[in-house]
Amino acid sequence: MSVESSVDNVPKKMNVDKTVFWPATIVTLIAGALFFVYPEESNAFLGKVHAFTTNELGWFFLVFTLGLLGLCFYYAFSPMGHIVLGDEGEKPQFSTITWLGMILTSGTGGSLLYLGAIEWIWIMGAPPFGVEANSLDAARWASAYGMFHWGPSAWAFYMAAAIPIGYFFYAKKKRNMKMSEYARPLIGKHADGIAGHSLNFFYIFGLLGGVLTSVALGTPAISSGFAYMLGLDASNIVIDIIVIALWTFIPIIALVLGMKKGLSILSNINLVGFGILIFSILLLGPTWFILNQSSDAMGLMFQNFIKMSLSTDAIGKGGFPQGWTVFYFAWWAVYALPFGLFIAKISKGRTIRQITLGGLTAGSLGCMIFYMVLPNFGLNLQLNGTSDLVTVLAEKGRGGVVIEMFSHAPGGSLMIVLFTMICLLSYITGHTAVGYSLAAASEKRLSNLQDPQKWNMSFWLVLAGIVSLGLYLLNPSALYPLQTISIITGFPICIALVILILSFFKQLNLDFPDGVPFVKSAKEKIYVTAVEE
Repeated sequence: MSVESSVDNVPKKMNVDKTVFWPATIVTLIAGALFFVYPEESNAFLGKVHAFTTNELGWFFLVFTLGLLGLCFYYAFSPMGHIVLGDEGEKPQFSTITWLGMILTSGTGGSLLYLGAIEWIWIMGAPPFGVEANSLDAARWASAYGMFHWGPSAWAFYMAAAIPIGYFFYAKKKRNMKMSEYARPLIGKHADGIAGHSLNFFYIFGLLGGVLTSVALGTPAISSGFAYMLGLDASNIVIDIIVIALWTFIPIIALVLGMKKGLSILSNINLVGFGILIFSILLLGPTWFILNQSSDAMGLMFQNFIKMSLSTDAIGKGGFPQGWTVFYFAWWAVYALPFGLFIAKISKGRTIRQITLGGLTAGSLGCMIFYMVLPNFGLNLQLNGTSDLVTVLAEKGRGGVVIEMFSHAPGGSLMIVLFTMICLLSYITGHTAVGYSLAAASEKRLSNLQDPQKWNMSFWLVLAGIVSLGLYLLNPSALYPLQTISIITGFPICIALVILILSFFKQLNLDFPDGVPFVKSAKEKIYVTAVEE
């Protein structure tokens, strides 16, 4: 995600919305304090919550996600697909290629790179559908499931949110970044009361939950990379603390000093780094195996898409859907609103059909490229006996797998350095946008050209950094605390997303009392006239 306006243009006076700022702050501080003061008890509690939510509520996330994917096709192929998000005669602010590229690269972050490298080992060791662990069939499913988790289902969350937000932002001229304003057509005056404040709170709390998960997931890999480069012991917890501190304070410096141009340059450098890493492995590594296995994996995924989307394994109780698919879908829910806002803001002048289909296609493709290359490269190392990455994971942990795997990539040590730096940079640029989004959502009102106050952006980044450290120190090697945080925060975000979507349809009914008209030509467009607020 990127931040478009100038950080120097901020409100002159204190602009914090206390009804949102303080509840979110207090709840987050209490959670963080409990992580630090009662680590063992917190770890045990999260384990129990994880077991309950995934087993009892797992079906909800699965059905909800498939429903959102169906909604996206309704967006695209119903008459509303011809509605333009913008004024009549207004051209898109970006060329189609640039726009698709921005969507494609928005999903390529450090978590994608890191999980793409190691997730297949976990899945192969505990595969779905009763498949024998570490068998060839398990390897096939491990290759397919990564593309499934990061494919159209994930992007359905973002597009389901992007269309309503874009409609309110550009067609109805609601320039406020608060979710309560977008829900006003549905809840009316309650947007200024408890219901509206709750929506804004869940937006902030959910985004914080996503950040905590991302930080705790990525820290071991980056720490191991720095330890490798500096010749230090990768198990040294001080390195982990330094990495989390870098993720916290570099974005603060960037936001306070107004270094947006520099961050944009870093983002572009990062994109080049991603390209070098992926295509070096693809073109100079086991090219034909990667391409052939990617084809097999895509075939397996599309053949079993509905099965993979709805499986809860209620009879077998293997736990795979709860540990992976439910977690991923809850994680995507957490980022649905901020990513939806980003996609909406770069899509001015485009039709709902263009945005929906373009986003689903480009976003899924960008993520799937990584899951075609990285898991299959590692799988090739495992199957041909070059490196037993399964054993490395058991003995050296997540960070050790990354170092071992990339040491066999073309370039060896250079690839480890490149991986470490682009992961770090991607988290830094991503957290800068997160700090901006959290601050904007906790302020009373910002005009179209105003940015949140600098202290507010810094505050949320520091708070996220402290709580992330507490969560990570609970159990650095375990996944379920991270999965639990996403599921806990993802559930209310799903409810908020439903309210946003219903509000959008309510507004459509107000704007088109007789229904959105059918058009004769596929090129014909529908415009909505509104006065800017």
